[in-house]
Amino acid sequence: MFYNCKSLTNINLSNFNTQNVINMSDMFSYCYSLTNINLSNFNTQNVINMSDMFSYCSSLSNINLSNFNTQNVTNMMNMFSHCSSLANINLSNFNTQNVTNMMNMFSYCDSLTNINLSNFNTQNVINMMNMFYNCKSLTNINLSNFNTQNVTNMMNMFSHCESLIKINLSNFNTQNVINMRGMFCYCSSLTNINLSNFNTQNVNNMRGMFSYCSSLTNINLSNFNTQNVNNMMNMFSYCSSLTNINLSNFNTQNVSNMGYMFSYCSSLSNINLSNFNTQNVNSMYEMFSYCSSLTNINLSNFNTQNVKDIVHMFSHCNSLKKEEIITKDEKILILINYS
Repeated sequence: MFYNCKSLTNINLSNFNTQNVINMSDMFSYCYSLTNINLSNFNTQNVINMSDMFSYCSSLSNINLSNFNTQNVTNMMNMFSHCSSLANINLSNFNTQNVTNMMNMFSYCDSLTNINLSNFNTQNVINMMNMFYNCKSLTNINLSNFNTQNVTNMMNMFSHCESLIKINLSNFNTQNVINMRGMFCYCSSLTNINLSNFNTQNVNNMRGMFSYCSSLTNINLSNFNTQNVNNMMNMFSYCSSLTNINLSNFNTQNVSNMGYMFSYCSSLSNINLSNFNTQNVNSMYEMFSYCSSLTNINLSNFNTQNVKDIVHMFSHCNSLKKEEIITKDEKILILINYS
Protein backbone atom coordinates (compact mmCIF):
# COMPACT_ATOMS: atom_id res chain seq x y z
CA MET A 1 0.00 0.00 0.00
CA PHE A 2 2.83 2.39 0.90
CA TYR A 3 5.49 0.28 -0.76
CA ASN A 4 8.58 2.22 -1.81
CA CYS A 5 7.30 5.58 -0.55
CA LYS A 6 10.93 6.55 -0.08
CA SER A 7 10.36 10.17 0.95
CA LEU A 8 7.49 9.59 3.35
CA THR A 9 8.50 10.84 6.83
CA ASN A 10 5.16 10.71 8.61
CA ILE A 11 1.83 9.05 8.07
CA ASN A 12 -1.57 9.41 9.77
CA LEU A 13 -3.47 6.14 9.95
CA SER A 14 -5.90 7.14 12.70
CA ASN A 15 -8.97 6.57 10.52
CA PHE A 16 -7.90 3.22 9.18
CA ASN A 17 -10.32 0.35 9.71
CA THR A 18 -8.32 -2.82 9.16
CA GLN A 19 -10.65 -5.38 10.68
CA ASN A 20 -11.19 -7.21 7.39
CA VAL A 21 -7.63 -7.03 6.10
CA ILE A 22 -5.94 -10.40 5.63
CA ASN A 23 -2.76 -9.29 3.84
CA MET A 24 -0.38 -6.62 5.13
CA SER A 25 2.60 -7.88 3.18
CA ASP A 26 5.00 -5.06 2.09
CA MET A 27 2.61 -2.50 3.54
CA PHE A 28 5.36 -0.07 4.64
CA SER A 29 8.26 -1.74 2.88
CA TYR A 30 11.02 0.56 1.60
CA CYS A 31 9.66 3.59 3.46
CA TYR A 32 13.28 4.64 4.01
CA SER A 33 12.52 8.05 5.53
CA LEU A 34 9.72 7.05 7.89
CA THR A 35 10.88 7.88 11.44
CA ASN A 36 7.68 7.26 13.37
CA ILE A 37 4.48 5.32 12.90
CA ASN A 38 1.38 4.98 15.08
CA LEU A 39 -0.50 1.73 14.60
CA SER A 40 -2.42 1.83 17.87
CA ASN A 41 -5.78 1.66 16.10
CA PHE A 42 -4.84 -1.28 13.86
CA ASN A 43 -7.05 -4.33 14.11
CA THR A 44 -4.97 -7.24 12.85
CA GLN A 45 -7.10 -10.14 14.06
CA ASN A 46 -7.72 -11.46 10.54
CA VAL A 47 -4.30 -10.82 9.05
CA ILE A 48 -2.57 -13.91 7.68
CA ASN A 49 0.44 -12.37 5.96
CA MET A 50 2.80 -9.82 7.53
CA SER A 51 5.82 -10.63 5.39
CA ASP A 52 8.02 -7.59 4.63
CA MET A 53 5.57 -5.38 6.48
CA PHE A 54 8.28 -3.01 7.79
CA SER A 55 11.26 -4.19 5.76
CA TYR A 56 13.75 -1.47 4.82
CA CYS A 57 12.17 1.07 7.18
CA SER A 58 15.75 2.03 7.88
CA SER A 59 14.98 5.28 9.75
CA LEU A 60 12.46 3.79 12.14
CA SER A 61 14.04 3.68 15.61
CA ASN A 62 11.05 2.50 17.61
CA ILE A 63 7.79 0.77 16.92
CA ASN A 64 4.90 -0.05 19.24
CA LEU A 65 3.02 -3.19 18.27
CA SER A 66 1.49 -3.87 21.68
CA ASN A 67 -2.01 -3.90 20.22
CA PHE A 68 -1.20 -6.32 17.42
CA ASN A 69 -3.21 -9.52 17.32
CA THR A 70 -1.15 -12.00 15.35
CA GLN A 71 -3.04 -15.18 16.18
CA ASN A 72 -3.82 -15.94 12.52
CA VAL A 73 -0.56 -14.85 10.96
CA THR A 74 1.30 -17.61 9.11
CA ASN A 75 4.03 -15.58 7.40
CA MET A 76 6.44 -13.19 9.16
CA MET A 77 9.24 -13.49 6.61
CA ASN A 78 11.34 -10.29 6.39
CA MET A 79 8.90 -8.55 8.73
CA PHE A 80 11.56 -6.24 10.28
CA SER A 81 14.38 -6.94 7.85
CA HIS A 82 16.78 -4.00 7.30
CA CYS A 83 15.19 -1.91 10.06
CA SER A 84 18.74 -0.78 10.70
CA SER A 85 17.88 2.01 13.18
CA LEU A 86 15.55 -0.08 15.32
CA ALA A 87 17.19 -0.17 18.77
CA ASN A 88 14.42 -1.83 20.72
CA ILE A 89 11.35 -3.88 20.00
CA ASN A 90 8.75 -5.38 22.31
CA LEU A 91 6.96 -8.40 20.90
CA SER A 92 5.75 -9.81 24.22
CA ASN A 93 2.16 -9.82 23.00
CA PHE A 94 2.88 -11.63 19.75
CA ASN A 95 1.01 -14.88 19.23
CA THR A 96 3.05 -16.85 16.71
CA GLN A 97 1.35 -20.21 17.07
CA ASN A 98 0.41 -20.41 13.38
CA VAL A 99 3.52 -18.90 11.86
CA THR A 100 5.41 -21.22 9.50
CA ASN A 101 7.93 -18.78 8.02
CA MET A 102 10.31 -16.58 10.04
CA MET A 103 13.00 -16.33 7.37
CA ASN A 104 14.94 -13.03 7.61
CA MET A 105 12.51 -11.80 10.25
CA PHE A 106 15.11 -9.60 12.03
CA SER A 107 17.94 -9.69 9.48
CA TYR A 108 20.03 -6.52 9.24
CA CYS A 109 18.52 -5.01 12.40
CA ASP A 110 21.97 -3.51 12.95
CA SER A 111 21.08 -1.42 16.02
CA LEU A 112 19.18 -4.04 17.97
CA THR A 113 21.16 -4.91 21.13
CA ASN A 114 18.72 -7.16 22.92
CA ILE A 115 15.64 -9.14 22.02
CA ASN A 116 13.36 -11.24 24.19
CA LEU A 117 11.36 -13.82 22.30
CA SER A 118 10.62 -16.04 25.30
CA ASN A 119 6.91 -15.82 24.51
CA PHE A 120 7.27 -16.97 20.92
CA ASN A 121 5.46 -20.16 20.03
CA THR A 122 7.41 -21.56 17.10
CA GLN A 123 5.92 -25.05 16.99
CA ASN A 124 4.81 -24.70 13.36
CA VAL A 125 7.77 -22.78 12.00
CA ILE A 126 9.57 -24.52 9.14
CA ASN A 127 11.97 -21.83 7.98
CA MET A 128 14.33 -19.84 10.25
CA MET A 129 16.91 -19.11 7.56
CA ASN A 130 18.74 -15.78 8.18
CA MET A 131 16.38 -15.04 11.07
CA PHE A 132 18.95 -12.89 12.97
CA TYR A 133 21.41 -12.42 10.11
CA ASN A 134 23.68 -9.40 10.55
CA CYS A 135 22.18 -8.33 13.89
CA LYS A 136 25.70 -7.11 14.54
CA SER A 137 24.91 -5.20 17.78
CA LEU A 138 22.93 -8.00 19.39
CA THR A 139 24.64 -9.08 22.64
CA ASN A 140 21.89 -11.17 24.14
CA ILE A 141 18.97 -13.18 22.85
CA ASN A 142 16.41 -15.22 24.74
CA LEU A 143 15.16 -18.22 22.79
CA SER A 144 14.31 -20.35 25.82
CA ASN A 145 10.79 -21.02 24.60
CA PHE A 146 11.65 -21.85 21.02
CA ASN A 147 10.17 -25.09 19.73
CA THR A 148 12.14 -25.96 16.61
CA GLN A 149 10.84 -29.47 16.06
CA ASN A 150 9.51 -28.71 12.56
CA VAL A 151 12.27 -26.39 11.36
CA THR A 152 14.10 -27.66 8.27
CA ASN A 153 16.24 -24.62 7.45
CA MET A 154 18.59 -22.86 9.89
CA MET A 155 21.00 -21.55 7.26
CA ASN A 156 22.79 -18.38 8.47
CA MET A 157 20.37 -18.16 11.41
CA PHE A 158 22.86 -16.29 13.65
CA SER A 159 25.39 -15.37 10.97
CA HIS A 160 27.18 -12.03 11.46
CA CYS A 161 25.89 -11.60 15.03
CA GLU A 162 29.31 -10.16 15.75
CA SER A 163 28.59 -8.91 19.28
CA LEU A 164 26.82 -12.02 20.55
CA ILE A 165 28.90 -13.35 23.45
CA LYS A 166 26.58 -16.06 24.71
CA ILE A 167 23.71 -18.12 23.37
CA ASN A 168 21.67 -20.87 24.95
CA LEU A 169 20.22 -23.36 22.49
CA SER A 170 19.72 -26.21 24.96
CA ASN A 171 16.03 -26.41 24.12
CA PHE A 172 16.57 -26.62 20.36
CA ASN A 173 15.19 -29.70 18.63
CA THR A 174 17.00 -29.97 15.30
CA GLN A 175 15.81 -33.42 14.26
CA ASN A 176 14.29 -32.19 10.98
CA VAL A 177 16.87 -29.58 10.04
CA ILE A 178 18.44 -30.15 6.63
CA ASN A 179 20.49 -26.99 6.19
CA MET A 180 22.89 -25.54 8.80
CA ARG A 181 25.12 -23.72 6.33
CA GLY A 182 26.73 -20.66 7.95
CA MET A 183 24.56 -21.03 11.05
CA PHE A 184 27.11 -19.34 13.38
CA CYS A 185 29.33 -17.79 10.71
CA TYR A 186 30.99 -14.52 11.86
CA CYS A 187 29.82 -14.89 15.47
CA SER A 188 33.23 -13.46 16.25
CA SER A 189 32.59 -12.69 19.95
CA LEU A 190 31.22 -16.11 20.83
CA THR A 191 33.72 -17.88 23.12
CA ASN A 192 31.71 -20.99 23.87
CA ILE A 193 28.74 -22.82 22.46
CA ASN A 194 26.94 -25.91 23.72
CA LEU A 195 25.39 -27.99 20.99
CA SER A 196 25.20 -31.23 22.96
CA ASN A 197 21.46 -31.52 22.30
CA PHE A 198 21.74 -31.02 18.54
CA ASN A 199 20.40 -33.82 16.38
CA THR A 200 22.04 -33.45 12.97
CA GLN A 201 21.00 -36.75 11.43
CA ASN A 202 19.22 -35.10 8.49
CA VAL A 203 21.60 -32.22 7.85
CA ASN A 204 23.22 -32.25 4.42
CA ASN A 205 24.95 -28.87 4.42
CA MET A 206 27.39 -27.62 7.08
CA ARG A 207 29.38 -25.31 4.82
CA GLY A 208 30.84 -22.41 6.83
CA MET A 209 28.86 -23.43 9.89
CA PHE A 210 31.45 -22.04 12.36
CA SER A 211 33.63 -20.03 10.01
CA TYR A 212 35.00 -16.75 11.42
CA CYS A 213 34.06 -17.72 14.99
CA SER A 214 37.41 -16.19 15.84
CA SER A 215 36.95 -16.17 19.65
CA LEU A 216 35.84 -19.78 19.93
CA THR A 217 38.52 -21.73 21.82
CA ASN A 218 36.82 -25.08 22.07
CA ILE A 219 33.83 -26.84 20.59
CA ASN A 220 32.30 -30.19 21.43
CA LEU A 221 30.66 -31.89 18.48
CA SER A 222 30.80 -35.42 19.89
CA ASN A 223 27.06 -35.85 19.38
CA PHE A 224 27.07 -34.71 15.76
CA ASN A 225 25.73 -37.20 13.24
CA THR A 226 27.15 -36.17 9.89
CA GLN A 227 26.15 -39.22 7.86
CA ASN A 228 24.14 -37.18 5.33
CA VAL A 229 26.39 -34.13 5.10
CA ASN A 230 27.78 -33.53 1.61
CA ASN A 231 29.37 -30.10 2.09
CA MET A 232 31.89 -29.17 4.79
CA MET A 233 33.65 -26.41 2.88
CA ASN A 234 34.91 -23.62 5.21
CA MET A 235 33.27 -25.38 8.16
CA PHE A 236 35.89 -24.17 10.70
CA SER A 237 37.84 -21.66 8.61
CA TYR A 238 39.14 -18.60 10.47
CA CYS A 239 38.43 -20.14 13.88
CA SER A 240 41.73 -18.57 14.82
CA SER A 241 41.45 -19.17 18.60
CA LEU A 242 40.49 -22.83 18.33
CA THR A 243 43.22 -24.86 20.04
CA ASN A 244 41.62 -28.28 20.01
CA ILE A 245 38.90 -30.09 18.10
CA ASN A 246 37.70 -33.68 18.33
CA LEU A 247 35.97 -34.97 15.23
CA SER A 248 36.44 -38.67 15.95
CA ASN A 249 32.71 -39.31 15.58
CA PHE A 250 32.40 -37.58 12.21
CA ASN A 251 31.03 -39.71 9.38
CA THR A 252 32.22 -38.09 6.18
CA GLN A 253 31.27 -40.80 3.72
CA ASN A 254 29.02 -38.51 1.66
CA VAL A 255 31.07 -35.32 1.83
CA SER A 256 32.20 -34.02 -1.56
CA ASN A 257 33.71 -30.66 -0.58
CA MET A 258 36.31 -30.10 2.15
CA GLY A 259 37.91 -27.02 0.61
CA TYR A 260 39.20 -24.51 3.20
CA MET A 261 37.69 -26.69 5.95
CA PHE A 262 40.32 -25.73 8.58
CA SER A 263 42.05 -22.85 6.82
CA TYR A 264 43.32 -20.07 9.12
CA CYS A 265 42.81 -22.15 12.27
CA SER A 266 46.06 -20.57 13.33
CA SER A 267 46.03 -21.78 16.97
CA LEU A 268 45.35 -25.43 16.17
CA SER A 269 48.48 -27.46 16.93
CA ASN A 270 47.21 -30.99 16.44
CA ILE A 271 44.42 -32.67 14.53
CA ASN A 272 43.48 -36.31 14.17
CA LEU A 273 41.32 -37.10 11.18
CA SER A 274 42.22 -40.79 10.99
CA ASN A 275 38.51 -41.67 10.99
CA PHE A 276 37.69 -39.51 7.98
CA ASN A 277 36.26 -41.31 4.98
CA THR A 278 37.15 -39.13 2.02
CA GLN A 279 36.26 -41.48 -0.83
CA ASN A 280 33.70 -39.09 -2.31
CA VAL A 281 35.56 -35.83 -1.73
CA ASN A 282 36.42 -33.92 -4.91
CA SER A 283 37.95 -30.79 -3.37
CA MET A 284 40.54 -30.37 -0.62
CA TYR A 285 41.70 -26.99 -1.86
CA GLU A 286 43.55 -25.14 0.93
CA MET A 287 42.01 -27.53 3.45
CA PHE A 288 44.63 -26.70 6.13
CA SER A 289 46.13 -23.53 4.68
CA TYR A 290 47.48 -21.00 7.17
CA CYS A 291 47.22 -23.41 10.11
CA SER A 292 50.48 -21.85 11.22
CA SER A 293 50.68 -23.61 14.61
CA LEU A 294 49.93 -27.10 13.30
CA THR A 295 52.76 -29.50 14.16
CA ASN A 296 51.04 -32.86 13.80
CA ILE A 297 48.27 -34.20 11.59
CA ASN A 298 46.88 -37.70 11.13
CA LEU A 299 45.40 -38.39 7.72
CA SER A 300 46.08 -42.13 7.79
CA ASN A 301 42.70 -43.06 6.34
CA PHE A 302 42.54 -40.40 3.65
CA ASN A 303 41.61 -41.56 0.17
CA THR A 304 41.97 -38.90 -2.48
CA GLN A 305 41.06 -41.01 -5.51
CA ASN A 306 38.23 -38.65 -6.49
CA VAL A 307 39.89 -35.41 -5.43
CA LYS A 308 40.33 -33.08 -8.38
CA ASP A 309 41.65 -30.08 -6.47
CA ILE A 310 44.27 -30.61 -3.79
CA VAL A 311 46.26 -27.44 -4.48
CA HIS A 312 47.69 -25.56 -1.46
CA MET A 313 46.32 -28.17 0.93
CA PHE A 314 49.06 -27.36 3.49
CA SER A 315 49.94 -23.88 2.27
CA HIS A 316 51.58 -21.69 4.96
CA CYS A 317 51.52 -24.45 7.57
CA ASN A 318 54.92 -23.13 8.61
CA SER A 319 55.29 -25.27 11.75
CA LEU A 320 54.31 -28.53 10.08
CA LYS A 321 57.16 -30.83 9.03
CA LYS A 322 56.67 -33.38 6.28
CA GLU A 323 57.39 -36.27 8.61
CA GLU A 324 54.59 -35.16 10.95
CA ILE A 325 51.96 -35.67 8.27
CA ILE A 326 50.70 -39.21 8.76
CA THR A 327 49.36 -40.53 5.48
CA LYS A 328 49.60 -43.39 2.98
CA ASP A 329 47.75 -41.59 0.23
CA GLU A 330 49.79 -41.23 -2.95
CA LYS A 331 48.47 -37.79 -3.98
CA ILE A 332 49.16 -36.34 -0.55
CA LEU A 333 52.63 -37.90 -0.45
CA ILE A 334 53.45 -36.37 -3.82
CA LEU A 335 52.09 -33.02 -2.68
CA ILE A 336 54.19 -32.86 0.51
CA ASN A 337 57.34 -34.16 -1.17
CA TYR A 338 57.26 -31.66 -3.99
CA SER A 339 55.86 -28.62 -2.20
